[in-house]
Amino acid sequence: MAAPTLGNLDHEKQSLLSQHKERHFTAGEIVRDIIIGVSDGLTVPFALAAGLSGANATSSIVLTAGVAEVAAGAISMGLGGFELGLEKPEPEEHYRVP
Repeated sequence: MAAPTLGNLDHEKQSLLSQHKERHFTAGEIVRDIIIGVSDGLTVPFALAAGLSGANATSSIVLTAGVAEVAAGAISMGLGGFELGLEKPEPEEHYRVP
């Protein structure tokens, strides 16, 4: 077997690079959104309920404010995730070498 020459190595590298396809874990964005959503969705309503309870608000006011906060938080998180998705660069543009 002949020893590889520099020209053959360059050709082999180019061949391997042209056949290489990068694969990325694409569920990372979903996992991130779930973690942020759960932490925000559990923390803020309880803090609001505790604050209103401490202010001697009636049970109906605490419950109504909690439901309103959950709805507003869901809308806010949904719109934030949608806007984040609009700003995402295309993979070809992201990995382009200048």
